[in-house]
Amino acid sequence: MSNMTKREIIKKIKANGKNKKMNIFARFYRFLCWVGLKLQFVTYNKRRRVRKFFRPVSGRISSFFSVHVAQPVAGAWHEFREICGSKEGFGNTFRQHKGFFAGVVNVVMPLICIGVLAVVISNVVNSSHTLEVSCNGKVLGYIEDESVYNNAVKLLGQRTVNTSTDYTDSLTPSYSMTSVSSSMNMSSETLCEALLADSSDVESAYGLYINGTLCAAAKSYGDIQFIMDSFLDHYKTGTPGEKVSFMGTTEIISGLYSTDRIVSSDKFAKTISTKRTETRIYTVNEGDTAQSIANVANMSYERLKKVNEDLDDNPVPGTSVLLEEELPVLKVQTVRTVKVKEKINFTKKTIKNNKQYTSYSKCITQGVPGEREVVRQVTEINGVQVASEVISSTVTKQPVEAVYEVGTKKPSGVGTGRFMWPVPGVHSISSPYGPRWGRFHSGVDISCGGIYGRTVVAADSGTATVKRAAGGYGLHIIISHGNGYSTCYAHLSAVTISSGSTVAKGQAIGRVGSTGASTGPHLHFEIRKNNHANNPMSYF
Repeated sequence: MSNMTKREIIKKIKANGKNKKMNIFARFYRFLCWVGLKLQFVTYNKRRRVRKFFRPVSGRISSFFSVHVAQPVAGAWHEFREICGSKEGFGNTFRQHKGFFAGVVNVVMPLICIGVLAVVISNVVNSSHTLEVSCNGKVLGYIEDESVYNNAVKLLGQRTVNTSTDYTDSLTPSYSMTSVSSSMNMSSETLCEALLADSSDVESAYGLYINGTLCAAAKSYGDIQFIMDSFLDHYKTGTPGEKVSFMGTTEIISGLYSTDRIVSSDKFAKTISTKRTETRIYTVNEGDTAQSIANVANMSYERLKKVNEDLDDNPVPGTSVLLEEELPVLKVQTVRTVKVKEKINFTKKTIKNNKQYTSYSKCITQGVPGEREVVRQVTEINGVQVASEVISSTVTKQPVEAVYEVGTKKPSGVGTGRFMWPVPGVHSISSPYGPRWGRFHSGVDISCGGIYGRTVVAADSGTATVKRAAGGYGLHIIISHGNGYSTCYAHLSAVTISSGSTVAKGQAIGRVGSTGASTGPHLHFEIRKNNHANNPMSYF
Protein backbone atom coordinates (compact mmCIF):
# COMPACT_ATOMS: atom_id res chain seq x y z
CA MET A 1 0.00 0.00 0.00
CA SER A 2 2.84 2.24 0.81
CA ASN A 3 4.39 1.47 -2.58
CA MET A 4 1.25 2.80 -4.48
CA THR A 5 1.50 6.24 -5.88
CA LYS A 6 -1.05 8.92 -5.22
CA ARG A 7 -2.40 8.70 -8.80
CA GLU A 8 -2.97 4.98 -8.54
CA ILE A 9 -4.89 5.42 -5.31
CA ILE A 10 -7.22 7.96 -6.95
CA LYS A 11 -7.87 5.63 -9.92
CA LYS A 12 -8.75 2.77 -7.59
CA ILE A 13 -11.21 4.93 -5.62
CA LYS A 14 -12.95 6.04 -8.87
CA ALA A 15 -13.16 2.44 -10.11
CA ASN A 16 -14.78 1.32 -6.86
CA GLY A 17 -17.35 4.15 -7.12
CA LYS A 18 -18.18 3.19 -10.69
CA ASN A 19 -18.64 -0.50 -9.78
CA LYS A 20 -20.90 0.57 -6.92
CA LYS A 21 -23.13 2.57 -9.30
CA MET A 22 -23.34 -0.41 -11.71
CA ASN A 23 -24.37 -2.66 -8.84
CA ILE A 24 -27.26 -0.26 -8.01
CA PHE A 25 -28.56 -0.36 -11.62
CA ALA A 26 -28.24 -4.15 -11.76
CA ARG A 27 -30.28 -4.53 -8.59
CA PHE A 28 -32.97 -2.12 -9.94
CA TYR A 29 -33.12 -4.12 -13.23
CA ARG A 30 -33.56 -7.40 -11.35
CA PHE A 31 -36.36 -5.80 -9.31
CA LEU A 32 -38.21 -4.75 -12.48
CA CYS A 33 -37.84 -8.26 -13.90
CA TRP A 34 -39.29 -9.72 -10.73
CA VAL A 35 -42.26 -7.35 -10.86
CA GLY A 36 -42.90 -8.27 -14.52
CA LEU A 37 -42.83 -12.01 -13.79
CA LYS A 38 -45.14 -11.52 -10.84
CA LEU A 39 -47.68 -9.60 -12.98
CA GLN A 40 -47.49 -12.27 -15.71
CA PHE A 41 -48.16 -15.00 -13.17
CA VAL A 42 -51.12 -13.19 -11.61
CA THR A 43 -52.60 -12.42 -15.07
CA TYR A 44 -52.23 -16.05 -16.19
CA ASN A 45 -54.06 -17.29 -13.09
CA LYS A 46 -56.87 -14.80 -13.60
CA ARG A 47 -57.33 -15.79 -17.25
CA ARG A 48 -57.33 -19.50 -16.36
CA ARG A 49 -60.02 -18.93 -13.71
CA VAL A 50 -62.18 -16.91 -16.14
CA ARG A 51 -61.96 -19.63 -18.82
CA LYS A 52 -62.78 -22.28 -16.23
CA PHE A 53 -65.81 -20.23 -15.07
CA PHE A 54 -67.24 -19.72 -18.57
CA ARG A 55 -66.33 -23.18 -19.98
CA PRO A 56 -69.76 -24.78 -19.14
CA VAL A 57 -71.65 -21.83 -20.62
CA SER A 58 -69.59 -21.73 -23.80
CA GLY A 59 -69.95 -25.50 -24.17
CA ARG A 60 -73.73 -25.26 -24.00
CA ILE A 61 -73.80 -22.37 -26.47
CA SER A 62 -71.54 -24.29 -28.86
CA SER A 63 -73.67 -27.43 -28.54
CA PHE A 64 -76.90 -25.49 -29.11
CA PHE A 65 -75.49 -23.70 -32.15
CA SER A 66 -74.18 -27.00 -33.58
CA VAL A 67 -77.44 -28.92 -33.12
CA HIS A 68 -80.02 -26.27 -33.87
CA VAL A 69 -78.24 -23.99 -36.33
CA ALA A 70 -75.17 -25.50 -37.98
CA GLN A 71 -76.54 -28.97 -38.67
CA PRO A 72 -79.95 -27.82 -40.06
CA VAL A 73 -78.24 -25.20 -42.24
CA ALA A 74 -75.68 -27.73 -43.48
CA GLY A 75 -78.44 -30.28 -44.26
CA ALA A 76 -80.54 -27.70 -46.03
CA TRP A 77 -77.54 -26.49 -48.02
CA HIS A 78 -76.66 -30.09 -49.02
CA GLU A 79 -80.23 -30.78 -50.07
CA PHE A 80 -80.37 -27.46 -51.99
CA ARG A 81 -77.23 -28.47 -53.92
CA GLU A 82 -78.76 -31.83 -54.78
CA ILE A 83 -81.92 -30.11 -56.02
CA CYS A 84 -79.91 -27.72 -58.17
CA GLY A 85 -77.83 -30.60 -59.62
CA SER A 86 -80.73 -32.97 -60.20
CA LYS A 87 -81.57 -33.78 -63.84
CA GLU A 88 -84.97 -35.24 -63.03
CA GLY A 89 -88.22 -33.37 -63.56
CA PHE A 90 -89.53 -30.88 -61.04
CA GLY A 91 -92.27 -33.38 -59.90
CA ASN A 92 -89.76 -36.11 -58.99
CA THR A 93 -87.46 -33.57 -57.39
CA PHE A 94 -90.32 -32.16 -55.32
CA ARG A 95 -91.39 -35.66 -54.16
CA GLN A 96 -87.85 -36.63 -53.19
CA HIS A 97 -87.17 -33.36 -51.32
CA LYS A 98 -90.62 -32.30 -50.16
CA GLY A 99 -89.34 -32.04 -46.63
CA PHE A 100 -86.95 -29.33 -47.76
CA PHE A 101 -89.68 -27.38 -49.57
CA ALA A 102 -91.99 -27.68 -46.56
CA GLY A 103 -89.26 -26.30 -44.33
CA VAL A 104 -88.66 -23.36 -46.68
CA VAL A 105 -92.38 -22.58 -46.75
CA ASN A 106 -92.55 -22.77 -42.95
CA VAL A 107 -89.76 -20.22 -42.70
CA VAL A 108 -90.64 -17.90 -45.59
CA MET A 109 -94.40 -17.63 -45.10
CA PRO A 110 -94.18 -16.22 -41.53
CA LEU A 111 -91.62 -13.66 -42.75
CA ILE A 112 -93.92 -12.63 -45.62
CA CYS A 113 -96.85 -12.34 -43.22
CA ILE A 114 -94.78 -10.22 -40.84
CA GLY A 115 -93.78 -7.92 -43.72
CA VAL A 116 -97.37 -7.53 -44.92
CA LEU A 117 -98.50 -6.80 -41.37
CA ALA A 118 -95.78 -4.14 -40.99
CA VAL A 119 -96.87 -2.43 -44.23
CA VAL A 120 -100.52 -2.44 -43.13
CA ILE A 121 -99.65 -1.07 -39.69
CA SER A 122 -97.45 1.62 -41.28
CA ASN A 123 -100.25 2.70 -43.61
CA VAL A 124 -102.75 2.80 -40.76
CA VAL A 125 -100.43 4.80 -38.53
CA ASN A 126 -99.37 7.25 -41.26
CA SER A 127 -102.79 7.70 -42.80
CA SER A 128 -105.38 10.07 -41.35
CA HIS A 129 -108.86 11.23 -42.13
CA THR A 130 -108.45 14.46 -44.08
CA LEU A 131 -110.50 16.72 -46.33
CA GLU A 132 -110.29 16.45 -50.08
CA VAL A 133 -110.75 20.01 -51.32
CA SER A 134 -112.08 20.76 -54.81
CA CYS A 135 -112.74 24.08 -56.54
CA ASN A 136 -114.96 24.42 -59.56
CA GLY A 137 -115.02 20.65 -59.98
CA LYS A 138 -111.23 20.25 -59.89
CA VAL A 139 -109.52 18.35 -57.06
CA LEU A 140 -106.78 20.55 -55.62
CA GLY A 141 -105.46 18.28 -52.89
CA TYR A 142 -105.89 17.27 -49.26
CA ILE A 143 -105.97 19.50 -46.18
CA GLU A 144 -106.35 18.93 -42.44
CA ASP A 145 -109.26 21.34 -41.96
CA GLU A 146 -111.01 24.30 -43.56
CA SER A 147 -108.70 26.84 -41.85
CA VAL A 148 -105.93 25.78 -44.26
CA TYR A 149 -108.14 26.79 -47.20
CA ASN A 150 -109.11 30.10 -45.53
CA ASN A 151 -105.45 30.98 -44.94
CA ALA A 152 -104.68 30.06 -48.55
CA VAL A 153 -107.38 32.49 -49.73
CA LYS A 154 -105.81 35.23 -47.55
CA LEU A 155 -102.43 34.59 -49.14
CA LEU A 156 -104.13 34.66 -52.52
CA GLY A 157 -105.53 38.11 -51.68
CA GLN A 158 -101.99 39.35 -50.98
CA ARG A 159 -100.66 38.07 -54.28
CA THR A 160 -103.40 39.72 -56.32
CA VAL A 161 -104.63 43.32 -56.42
CA ASN A 162 -107.37 44.34 -58.80
CA THR A 163 -108.87 40.93 -59.42
CA SER A 164 -108.45 39.54 -55.91
CA THR A 165 -112.05 40.11 -54.76
CA ASP A 166 -113.63 38.83 -57.96
CA TYR A 167 -111.34 35.86 -58.14
CA THR A 168 -111.72 34.76 -54.51
CA ASP A 169 -115.49 35.25 -54.67
CA SER A 170 -115.67 33.04 -57.75
CA LEU A 171 -114.02 30.15 -55.90
CA THR A 172 -116.59 27.59 -54.71
CA PRO A 173 -114.76 25.01 -52.63
CA SER A 174 -116.24 21.62 -51.82
CA TYR A 175 -114.96 19.15 -49.27
CA SER A 176 -115.20 15.37 -48.90
CA MET A 177 -113.78 13.16 -46.14
CA THR A 178 -111.11 10.67 -47.19
CA SER A 179 -108.22 8.71 -45.69
CA VAL A 180 -104.76 9.33 -47.08
CA SER A 181 -101.21 9.49 -45.77
CA SER A 182 -100.58 12.52 -43.58
CA SER A 183 -97.59 13.37 -45.79
CA MET A 184 -100.02 14.22 -48.60
CA ASN A 185 -101.67 17.05 -46.64
CA MET A 186 -101.09 20.46 -48.21
CA SER A 187 -100.03 23.64 -46.45
CA SER A 188 -101.71 27.01 -47.00
CA GLU A 189 -98.83 28.15 -49.24
CA THR A 190 -99.02 25.01 -51.41
CA LEU A 191 -102.80 25.30 -51.70
CA CYS A 192 -102.43 28.98 -52.65
CA GLU A 193 -100.07 27.95 -55.45
CA ALA A 194 -102.64 25.39 -56.64
CA LEU A 195 -105.39 28.03 -56.66
CA LEU A 196 -103.22 30.48 -58.61
CA ALA A 197 -102.31 27.78 -61.10
CA ASP A 198 -105.92 27.84 -62.35
CA SER A 199 -105.66 31.54 -63.21
CA SER A 200 -104.27 32.73 -66.53
CA ASP A 201 -103.08 36.09 -65.15
CA VAL A 202 -100.24 34.71 -63.02
CA GLU A 203 -96.51 34.42 -63.52
CA SER A 204 -93.57 32.99 -61.64
CA ALA A 205 -91.91 35.70 -59.57
CA TYR A 206 -90.29 36.45 -56.22
CA GLY A 207 -92.20 38.21 -53.46
CA LEU A 208 -90.76 40.17 -50.53
CA TYR A 209 -92.65 39.39 -47.34
CA ILE A 210 -92.24 41.63 -44.30
CA ASN A 211 -93.51 40.05 -41.08
CA GLY A 212 -95.59 37.63 -43.14
CA THR A 213 -97.21 40.29 -45.37
CA LEU A 214 -96.39 40.64 -49.05
CA CYS A 215 -94.75 44.00 -49.77
CA ALA A 216 -94.01 43.69 -53.49
CA ALA A 217 -93.01 41.12 -56.11
CA ALA A 218 -90.48 41.23 -58.94
CA LYS A 219 -89.32 38.90 -61.68
CA SER A 220 -85.63 38.81 -60.73
CA TYR A 221 -84.39 37.42 -57.43
CA GLY A 222 -81.00 39.04 -58.02
CA ASP A 223 -82.60 42.49 -58.46
CA ILE A 224 -84.52 42.13 -55.19
CA GLN A 225 -81.39 41.05 -53.32
CA PHE A 226 -79.35 43.90 -54.83
CA ILE A 227 -82.00 46.50 -53.95
CA MET A 228 -82.24 45.27 -50.35
CA ASP A 229 -78.44 45.20 -49.96
CA SER A 230 -78.28 48.76 -51.32
CA PHE A 231 -81.01 49.76 -48.86
CA LEU A 232 -78.84 48.47 -46.00
CA ASP A 233 -75.71 50.15 -47.39
CA HIS A 234 -77.49 53.51 -47.24
CA TYR A 235 -77.42 53.37 -43.42
CA LYS A 236 -73.85 52.07 -43.06
CA THR A 237 -71.21 54.55 -41.88
CA GLY A 238 -68.19 52.29 -41.99
CA THR A 239 -67.72 52.34 -38.23
CA PRO A 240 -65.75 49.24 -37.09
CA GLY A 241 -68.08 46.66 -35.53
CA GLU A 242 -71.20 48.32 -36.93
CA LYS A 243 -74.25 46.04 -37.28
CA VAL A 244 -76.92 46.93 -39.83
CA SER A 245 -79.95 44.65 -40.23
CA PHE A 246 -83.61 44.67 -41.14
CA MET A 247 -86.11 44.76 -38.30
CA GLY A 248 -88.74 42.06 -38.19
CA THR A 249 -88.84 39.04 -40.49
CA THR A 250 -88.00 39.56 -44.16
CA GLU A 251 -88.36 36.67 -46.62
CA ILE A 252 -88.02 36.38 -50.39
CA ILE A 253 -90.44 33.63 -51.52
CA SER A 254 -90.68 32.31 -55.05
CA GLY A 255 -94.04 31.27 -56.49
CA LEU A 256 -96.95 32.27 -58.66
CA TYR A 257 -98.08 35.88 -58.35
CA SER A 258 -100.77 37.88 -60.09
CA THR A 259 -99.31 39.94 -62.90
CA ASP A 260 -100.72 43.13 -61.37
CA ARG A 261 -98.64 42.42 -58.24
CA ILE A 262 -95.37 42.08 -60.13
CA VAL A 263 -93.55 45.42 -60.53
CA SER A 264 -90.35 46.59 -62.16
CA SER A 265 -87.09 46.80 -60.23
CA ASP A 266 -87.27 50.62 -60.02
CA LYS A 267 -90.80 50.56 -58.65
CA PHE A 268 -89.81 47.79 -56.24
CA ALA A 269 -87.05 50.01 -54.85
CA LYS A 270 -89.48 52.94 -54.44
CA THR A 271 -92.06 50.71 -52.77
CA ILE A 272 -89.75 49.54 -49.97
CA SER A 273 -88.49 53.13 -49.47
CA THR A 274 -91.94 54.67 -48.91
CA LYS A 275 -93.96 54.96 -45.72
CA ARG A 276 -97.18 53.26 -44.76
CA THR A 277 -99.98 54.64 -42.63
CA GLU A 278 -100.93 52.80 -39.47
CA THR A 279 -103.87 53.72 -37.25
CA ARG A 280 -104.19 53.40 -33.50
CA ILE A 281 -106.65 54.39 -30.82
CA TYR A 282 -105.74 57.07 -28.26
CA THR A 283 -107.71 57.65 -25.06
CA VAL A 284 -108.03 61.31 -24.08
CA ASN A 285 -106.49 62.24 -20.73
CA GLU A 286 -107.28 65.13 -18.41
CA GLY A 287 -106.04 68.42 -19.88
CA ASP A 288 -105.67 67.12 -23.44
CA THR A 289 -106.74 69.33 -26.31
CA ALA A 290 -107.13 68.53 -29.99
CA GLN A 291 -103.98 70.53 -30.77
CA SER A 292 -101.89 68.83 -28.06
CA ILE A 293 -103.02 65.37 -29.25
CA ALA A 294 -102.09 66.28 -32.82
CA ASN A 295 -98.65 67.48 -31.69
CA VAL A 296 -97.94 64.27 -29.77
CA ALA A 297 -99.08 62.11 -32.70
CA ASN A 298 -97.07 64.15 -35.26
CA MET A 299 -100.29 64.89 -37.15
CA SER A 300 -101.57 68.18 -38.45
CA TYR A 301 -104.57 69.65 -36.65
CA GLU A 302 -106.54 69.61 -39.90
CA ARG A 303 -105.79 65.92 -40.53
CA LEU A 304 -106.76 64.98 -36.97
CA LYS A 305 -110.11 66.78 -37.34
CA LYS A 306 -110.70 65.13 -40.72
CA VAL A 307 -110.07 61.64 -39.35
CA ASN A 308 -112.20 62.39 -36.25
CA GLU A 309 -115.06 64.56 -37.57
CA ASP A 310 -116.87 64.82 -34.20
CA LEU A 311 -113.76 65.68 -32.16
CA ASP A 312 -114.06 68.86 -30.06
CA ASP A 313 -111.15 71.22 -29.41
CA ASN A 314 -111.41 70.28 -25.72
CA PRO A 315 -112.46 66.61 -25.78
CA VAL A 316 -113.92 64.88 -22.73
CA PRO A 317 -111.39 62.66 -20.85
CA GLY A 318 -111.90 59.00 -21.75
CA THR A 319 -112.94 59.75 -25.35
CA SER A 320 -111.32 57.52 -28.00
CA VAL A 321 -109.46 59.32 -30.78
CA LEU A 322 -108.23 57.70 -33.99
CA LEU A 323 -104.62 58.58 -34.77
CA GLU A 324 -102.60 58.01 -37.92
CA GLU A 325 -98.89 57.26 -37.82
CA GLU A 326 -96.51 57.29 -40.78
CA LEU A 327 -94.09 54.36 -40.54
CA PRO A 328 -91.44 53.20 -43.03
CA VAL A 329 -92.34 50.08 -44.98
CA LEU A 330 -88.92 48.56 -44.30
CA LYS A 331 -87.18 49.34 -41.01
CA VAL A 332 -83.39 49.17 -40.72
CA GLN A 333 -81.75 48.95 -37.31
CA THR A 334 -78.19 50.20 -36.97
CA VAL A 335 -76.15 49.41 -33.86
CA ARG A 336 -72.71 50.96 -33.61
CA THR A 337 -70.16 51.70 -30.89
CA VAL A 338 -68.89 55.28 -30.84
CA LYS A 339 -66.34 57.08 -28.70
CA VAL A 340 -67.17 60.70 -27.84
CA LYS A 341 -65.85 63.40 -25.55
CA GLU A 342 -68.34 64.79 -23.07
CA LYS A 343 -68.21 67.72 -20.67
CA ILE A 344 -68.39 67.11 -16.93
CA ASN A 345 -70.21 69.92 -15.15
CA PHE A 346 -68.40 71.35 -12.17
CA THR A 347 -69.97 71.49 -8.72
CA LYS A 348 -70.59 74.63 -6.71
CA LYS A 349 -69.48 75.16 -3.13
CA THR A 350 -70.79 77.98 -0.97
CA ILE A 351 -68.90 79.56 1.94
CA LYS A 352 -71.06 81.52 4.35
CA ASN A 353 -69.96 84.89 5.72
CA ASN A 354 -72.06 86.14 8.64
CA LYS A 355 -70.48 89.56 8.49
CA GLN A 356 -71.90 90.31 5.04
CA TYR A 357 -75.52 90.94 4.11
CA THR A 358 -77.54 88.34 2.20
CA SER A 359 -77.12 90.38 -0.99
CA TYR A 360 -73.36 89.81 -0.88
CA SER A 361 -71.87 87.21 -3.22
CA LYS A 362 -68.26 86.84 -4.33
CA CYS A 363 -66.63 84.22 -6.54
CA ILE A 364 -63.45 82.94 -4.88
CA THR A 365 -62.61 80.11 -7.30
CA GLN A 366 -63.91 80.03 -10.85
CA GLY A 367 -65.47 76.67 -11.79
CA VAL A 368 -63.98 74.81 -14.76
CA PRO A 369 -65.80 71.93 -16.52
CA GLY A 370 -64.02 68.59 -16.82
CA GLU A 371 -63.92 66.13 -19.72
CA ARG A 372 -64.39 62.41 -20.15
CA GLU A 373 -64.18 59.90 -22.97
CA VAL A 374 -67.37 57.87 -23.23
CA VAL A 375 -67.89 54.71 -25.26
CA ARG A 376 -71.57 54.46 -26.20
CA GLN A 377 -73.64 51.85 -28.00
CA VAL A 378 -75.94 53.86 -30.24
CA THR A 379 -79.05 52.31 -31.78
CA GLU A 380 -80.75 53.94 -34.76
CA ILE A 381 -83.85 53.03 -36.74
CA ASN A 382 -83.80 54.34 -40.31
CA GLY A 383 -81.13 56.86 -39.31
CA VAL A 384 -82.98 58.22 -36.25
CA GLN A 385 -81.36 57.57 -32.87
CA VAL A 386 -83.68 55.72 -30.50
CA ALA A 387 -81.28 54.57 -27.76
CA SER A 388 -77.81 55.33 -26.40
CA GLU A 389 -76.23 53.13 -23.75
CA VAL A 390 -72.95 53.94 -21.95
CA ILE A 391 -70.53 51.00 -22.15
CA SER A 392 -67.51 52.62 -20.49
CA SER A 393 -66.39 56.05 -19.33
CA THR A 394 -62.88 57.42 -18.64
CA VAL A 395 -62.28 60.83 -17.05
CA THR A 396 -59.53 62.71 -18.93
CA LYS A 397 -59.82 66.03 -17.12
CA GLN A 398 -61.16 66.53 -13.63
CA PRO A 399 -63.58 69.45 -13.13
CA VAL A 400 -62.61 72.35 -10.87
CA GLU A 401 -65.14 73.15 -8.16
CA ALA A 402 -66.56 76.68 -8.10
CA VAL A 403 -66.33 78.39 -4.70
CA TYR A 404 -68.58 81.31 -3.78
CA GLU A 405 -68.69 83.39 -0.64
CA VAL A 406 -72.18 84.64 0.29
CA GLY A 407 -73.40 86.83 3.09
CA THR A 408 -75.82 85.50 5.68
CA LYS A 409 -76.43 88.70 7.61
CA LYS A 410 -80.00 89.85 7.20
CA PRO A 411 -80.56 93.60 6.87
CA SER A 412 -82.40 95.12 9.80
CA GLY A 413 -84.50 97.45 7.65
CA VAL A 414 -83.22 100.48 9.62
CA GLY A 415 -80.66 102.72 7.91
CA THR A 416 -77.46 104.04 9.39
CA GLY A 417 -78.14 107.65 8.37
CA ARG A 418 -74.94 107.62 6.31
CA PHE A 419 -75.52 107.25 2.59
CA MET A 420 -73.39 105.78 -0.22
CA TRP A 421 -73.38 106.88 -3.87
CA PRO A 422 -76.20 105.06 -5.76
CA VAL A 423 -74.38 104.50 -9.11
CA PRO A 424 -70.89 103.09 -8.46
CA GLY A 425 -68.27 104.48 -10.85
CA VAL A 426 -70.44 107.36 -12.17
CA HIS A 427 -70.20 110.66 -10.31
CA SER A 428 -71.14 113.27 -12.95
CA ILE A 429 -74.27 115.36 -12.28
CA SER A 430 -76.19 116.45 -15.37
CA SER A 431 -78.87 118.36 -13.41
CA PRO A 432 -78.37 119.50 -9.73
CA TYR A 433 -80.82 119.94 -6.89
CA GLY A 434 -82.82 123.21 -7.03
CA PRO A 435 -84.89 125.38 -9.41
CA ARG A 436 -84.95 124.12 -12.99
CA TRP A 437 -87.06 125.05 -16.04
CA GLY A 438 -89.46 127.18 -13.98
CA ARG A 439 -90.00 124.58 -11.26
CA PHE A 440 -88.11 122.97 -8.39
CA HIS A 441 -85.92 119.91 -9.06
CA SER A 442 -86.12 117.81 -5.86
CA GLY A 443 -83.08 115.60 -6.56
CA VAL A 444 -79.97 115.21 -8.69
CA ASP A 445 -79.67 113.59 -12.10
CA ILE A 446 -76.65 111.24 -12.41
CA SER A 447 -75.63 110.68 -16.02
CA CYS A 448 -72.75 110.02 -18.40
CA GLY A 449 -72.10 108.35 -21.75
CA GLY A 450 -73.00 104.67 -21.69
CA ILE A 451 -74.78 104.85 -18.36
CA TYR A 452 -77.87 103.02 -19.63
CA GLY A 453 -78.15 99.66 -17.88
CA ARG A 454 -75.57 100.44 -15.16
CA THR A 455 -76.25 98.95 -11.73
CA VAL A 456 -78.10 101.05 -9.14
CA VAL A 457 -77.47 100.20 -5.46
CA ALA A 458 -79.32 101.10 -2.26
CA ALA A 459 -77.79 104.17 -0.61
CA ASP A 460 -78.68 102.77 2.85
CA SER A 461 -80.52 99.80 4.39
CA GLY A 462 -84.31 99.82 4.50
CA THR A 463 -87.58 98.48 3.07
CA ALA A 464 -88.12 98.92 -0.67
CA THR A 465 -91.31 99.80 -2.55
CA VAL A 466 -91.38 99.37 -6.33
CA LYS A 467 -93.64 101.70 -8.30
CA ARG A 468 -94.50 102.09 -11.96
CA ALA A 469 -95.86 105.21 -13.66
CA ALA A 470 -96.52 106.07 -17.30
CA GLY A 471 -95.09 109.57 -16.82
CA GLY A 472 -93.12 111.40 -14.15
CA TYR A 473 -90.68 109.06 -12.39
CA GLY A 474 -91.55 106.04 -14.62
CA LEU A 475 -90.27 102.81 -13.08
CA HIS A 476 -88.82 103.81 -9.72
CA ILE A 477 -88.00 102.52 -6.21
CA ILE A 478 -88.55 104.24 -2.87
CA ILE A 479 -86.61 102.88 0.12
CA SER A 480 -87.81 103.74 3.61
CA HIS A 481 -84.82 103.61 5.98
CA GLY A 482 -86.85 103.53 9.22
CA ASN A 483 -85.11 106.51 10.80
CA GLY A 484 -87.10 109.30 9.14
CA TYR A 485 -85.07 109.09 5.95
CA SER A 486 -86.13 107.71 2.56
CA THR A 487 -84.46 107.62 -0.85
CA CYS A 488 -85.92 107.61 -4.37
CA TYR A 489 -84.38 106.02 -7.52
CA ALA A 490 -86.30 107.06 -10.67
CA HIS A 491 -86.41 106.39 -14.47
CA LEU A 492 -85.10 102.80 -14.04
CA SER A 493 -85.02 100.35 -16.95
CA ALA A 494 -85.32 97.30 -14.66
CA VAL A 495 -85.56 96.34 -10.99
CA THR A 496 -83.86 93.38 -9.31
CA ILE A 497 -85.84 93.34 -6.06
CA SER A 498 -89.49 92.89 -5.21
CA SER A 499 -91.74 95.38 -3.52
CA GLY A 500 -91.73 95.00 0.29
CA SER A 501 -88.31 93.33 0.44
CA THR A 502 -85.66 94.41 2.95
CA VAL A 503 -82.47 95.60 1.27
CA ALA A 504 -78.99 96.15 2.61
CA LYS A 505 -76.77 99.15 2.06
CA GLY A 506 -74.93 98.70 -1.26
CA GLN A 507 -77.28 95.97 -2.52
CA ALA A 508 -78.12 96.08 -6.24
CA ILE A 509 -81.73 97.11 -6.70
CA GLY A 510 -82.11 98.03 -10.40
CA ARG A 511 -80.67 99.34 -13.66
CA VAL A 512 -80.32 102.87 -15.01
CA GLY A 513 -82.90 103.65 -17.70
CA SER A 514 -85.03 106.38 -19.28
CA THR A 515 -88.63 105.53 -18.34
CA GLY A 516 -91.29 108.14 -17.52
CA ALA A 517 -90.74 111.85 -18.23
CA SER A 518 -87.06 111.54 -19.18
CA THR A 519 -84.97 113.24 -21.84
CA GLY A 520 -82.30 110.53 -21.85
CA PRO A 521 -80.76 107.72 -19.77
CA HIS A 522 -79.98 108.89 -16.23
CA LEU A 523 -80.81 108.19 -12.56
CA HIS A 524 -82.93 110.72 -10.69
CA PHE A 525 -81.84 110.33 -7.04
CA GLU A 526 -83.54 111.92 -4.01
CA ILE A 527 -82.88 111.94 -0.24
CA ARG A 528 -85.92 112.81 1.87
CA LYS A 529 -86.13 113.46 5.61
CA ASN A 530 -89.57 113.28 7.19
CA ASN A 531 -90.93 113.18 3.63
CA HIS A 532 -89.20 116.47 2.70
CA ALA A 533 -86.66 116.44 -0.14
CA ASN A 534 -83.15 117.59 0.79
CA ASN A 535 -80.14 118.28 -1.33
CA PRO A 536 -78.48 114.84 -1.77
CA MET A 537 -75.04 116.41 -2.29
CA SER A 538 -75.02 117.69 1.31
CA TYR A 539 -74.81 114.06 2.48
CA PHE A 540 -71.67 113.20 0.50
